Amino acid sequence: MTFLENWTYVYAAVGGAALLIVALFAATLGGAKLSFNIGPVSLQPSEFVKILFVFFVAASLNKSTEFKNVVVTTAIAAAHVLILVLSTDLGAALIFFIVYLIMLYVATRQPLYAIAGVAAGCGAAVIGYHLFSHIKVRVAAWQDPFAAYSEGGYQIAQSLFAIGSGGWFGTGLFRGQPDTIPVAETDLIFSAMTEEMGLIFTLCLILVCVSCYVMFLNIAMELRNFFYKLVALGLGTCYIFQVFLQIGGVTKFIPLTGVTLPFVSYGGSSLLSTMIMFGIIQGLYIVREDEEAEEEHQIEMQRARQRNRSRQNERRRQSSSNAKSGRSRQDGRDRRREYDGDNRDRARQRERDLRNESGRTTGKKTTKSRPRFEDVPEQRQQRQRRTRSEQRVR
Repeated sequence: MTFLENWTYVYAAVGGAALLIVALFAATLGGAKLSFNIGPVSLQPSEFVKILFVFFVAASLNKSTEFKNVVVTTAIAAAHVLILVLSTDLGAALIFFIVYLIMLYVATRQPLYAIAGVAAGCGAAVIGYHLFSHIKVRVAAWQDPFAAYSEGGYQIAQSLFAIGSGGWFGTGLFRGQPDTIPVAETDLIFSAMTEEMGLIFTLCLILVCVSCYVMFLNIAMELRNFFYKLVALGLGTCYIFQVFLQIGGVTKFIPLTGVTLPFVSYGGSSLLSTMIMFGIIQGLYIVREDEEAEEEHQIEMQRARQRNRSRQNERRRQSSSNAKSGRSRQDGRDRRREYDGDNRDRARQRERDLRNESGRTTGKKTTKSRPRFEDVPEQRQQRQRRTRSEQRVR
């Protein structure tokens, strides 16, 4: 699926054209141009353009994070946000802006871009406050909904009444009064749920949303493909920031923006786009599993190569040790032979010496041994006796 990385400007063109069609031809409803009808079906393109916008930013930043490419990407992203502002769909415009800012910072790791983006966003908010009257009304209702109860604060006031009357455990299913809350099925669905199901249930719902976002981040961090990593990050940020805008608006934490709560609020476009987002994330999870399996296979192959190398080295060591032991054995044998030969030579020499000594004592050619000094007088006497006896015989 590497071809998805090459459709950078296709995503931008299709998304920008869809938003421009809404800005030009859609009917104004509640002070904003959000959707248009195709027969019996009402379609809100901004819900689907969010996905295309994430793919565009991911593909563009995946190509290059140089300053020139960042400027081009920022200009196209700003065009999307500007079209939404002209359509007075400020909630979607804010989601687009935050998603792009986070993806840009993660891709470039440049705090200067984040600081410049936050400064530009604050400046645009001030300009929008002075340009659009309904923004002034929402800000006034956010500051004191009860003081502006009849001038736009009615929604926030009724939302706070519903949350307060529900308490921790709620009034019970179908025992609340959601009909007293304006647009309770879409923009203020969280208040209606809190009234009937209680704060404990809605806190668990918030934890479910946060856990989904943490899982998205986990998948994004585990992916090795940078394009897929940015897509997972962008879709996860889009989801959690929409949850924050919806819950923060109905609880008076931030001004009301009019966005839906994913998988909870009524609306076919919102439900379908959220399902597509989760389907893409599930696909990226499968891609991550495939990458992990491939990585494990490579690790096993590397370990097998290392085992083969160690076996070869061990064989070489054994052969070298055998050769050394063979040489040492041969040297030992040679030494033994030399030692045995020396012993045999020595034995032969001893035998010769013994034979020579025996020949001197018993052989005919042996010379007489000289008498000792004390035996000389006796020998003379014996000779004289012999001569005398011989004379007598004569």
